[in-house]
Amino acid sequence: MNTATGVKGRRRFASPPPARGLEPRAGTAPETPGTPGVSSAVKPVGITEIFSSLQGEGPHVGEPHIFVRFEECNIHCAYCDELGKPAVSMGLEEVLNEVISLEKSRGPHAFVSLTGGEPLLYVNFLEPLAGHLKTAGFRIYLETSGILPKALLRIVGGVDVVAMDIKLKSITKEARNYFEEHREFLRLSKRAGEVFVKMVVGPEVDMDEFLEGVRLMSKESRETLLVLQGVTSDHLSFPRTRESTELDPRFRGDDMNKTLLDLQRTALQFLPNVRIIPRLHIAMGIR
Repeated sequence: MNTATGVKGRRRFASPPPARGLEPRAGTAPETPGTPGVSSAVKPVGITEIFSSLQGEGPHVGEPHIFVRFEECNIHCAYCDELGKPAVSMGLEEVLNEVISLEKSRGPHAFVSLTGGEPLLYVNFLEPLAGHLKTAGFRIYLETSGILPKALLRIVGGVDVVAMDIKLKSITKEARNYFEEHREFLRLSKRAGEVFVKMVVGPEVDMDEFLEGVRLMSKESRETLLVLQGVTSDHLSFPRTRESTELDPRFRGDDMNKTLLDLQRTALQFLPNVRIIPRLHIAMGIR
């Protein structure tokens, strides 16, 4: 189980002491209060946790990342396993110092992953945060629902990887789809160093919706990787029961695997790069 230091619940864990003899990476800002260049005018935001772990989704699966998880989201997917987690209020300098401390004690990390919730709801905080992280030598990985293009425009130049969703209402159980927002978001995402699209799917997926999302990608960014991920949540998804290593009976059938393989074959008629990538952190039982 990952034992990374982080922010969780309504209290903040103390940062671990720096590892003996480990020097900060070149360009890293000091950890002491009053970090030069960090504006105190940036309003604090709600952070549910900051921790070190492995990236569990997408093409960067298995890489060590520092995760900064923002509290709020503007949509409420039925499968979300982050909804309702309590947060603490943290300022810009606090977040930077926590990231730097984790890099010293548990690094090196491939990326700082800005996740949520929806991090782009906090773009007034993300802009300076991303700037300071880049100055300190970090690479930035943005995990987002892909429906706030105006906010993305403000920070995309400083983002190394955009991991965006295309949301399907047959899976999210939201009132509508967001294809126009996704279209503009994908166009803008190509300004980042790398972009890939994730679709969460399941046996109940509406094929017309799925095809609309695939055709959107084919038209706007055909070479972009599409990752298909089986729907998961605390109440639906764990492939193994909490009490044993036996497969959960709900996952012994072929429904999910057949759905994923059928959808991949369909998508490959329009796109050259479509992968099925399960959630590593769920399989390993880590954060």
